[in-house]
Amino acid sequence: MSVLARLLDVTESGDDTFAGTESGPAEKRAYGGHLAAQAMAAACHTVDADKTPTSLHVQFLRGGDAGAPVYYDVERVYDGRTTASRRVLARQEGRLLTTTTVSFSAAADGPEHATQATTAPAPDQLAPTGPIGPAPSLPLDEIDMRIEDDWSTGEFVRRLWWRITAPLGEAPWLSACAAVYVTDIYGIDPVLAVHGHSMIDRSHRTATTDSSIWFHRPIRAQEWNLLESRSPAAARGRGLVTLNLYDADMVLTATLVQEGLAIVRD
Repeated sequence: MSVLARLLDVTESGDDTFAGTESGPAEKRAYGGHLAAQAMAAACHTVDADKTPTSLHVQFLRGGDAGAPVYYDVERVYDGRTTASRRVLARQEGRLLTTTTVSFSAAADGPEHATQATTAPAPDQLAPTGPIGPAPSLPLDEIDMRIEDDWSTGEFVRRLWWRITAPLGEAPWLSACAAVYVTDIYGIDPVLAVHGHSMIDRSHRTATTDSSIWFHRPIRAQEWNLLESRSPAAARGRGLVTLNLYDADMVLTATLVQEGLAIVRD
């Protein structure tokens, strides 16, 4: 099993209770994308295989310790013929870290359309890069990432090409979990980038508070995916980031919205 597959999945530890392995060094801040991905994995373990995730909504309440396991309690909110809903509470040493809701649906016939990505350089034209935020669990040798920051239209756009280069396992939902994991790597950094700052200059206190994802089409994590990030608004010490995830053919596969803290340090 690859390091990333071990980080994404969870193991059953009781009735609808699952344990997620620790993600990094003790006393380092747990990576929010890791908590969100494991919460979705826990929910997926309780749903029939014909239903796949359609949305994920996470509220981050407290920071966690990257060096300790996290336990996920799944509530089976609803099970219908074609849809299902789960609520997941993540706890570490008795402290509630996140609350998550995940919706599932079986495939059905209906109208289909998708926006195309804006012009972007091919990933092989960009140099490999690493994360900018606190992601101690990130196995850099198993995730290929390339970024470009673009001001050409007057609006800041961050483009992140990514693909998983290690085996993930047979469960089809693991690719969606990988997308949840990777798409939080830059957190709300685009909020700061609009103003000429970054999380690495330590000018602001930052943390993701809410994250939502809507899945439109299957995600193929081991092929190239393009994440476009923009920040349309910031005020009162909080900022918003909207993100579009496209596949290798530049077709929209998921839509994301994240809110987070961006507070000037004293």
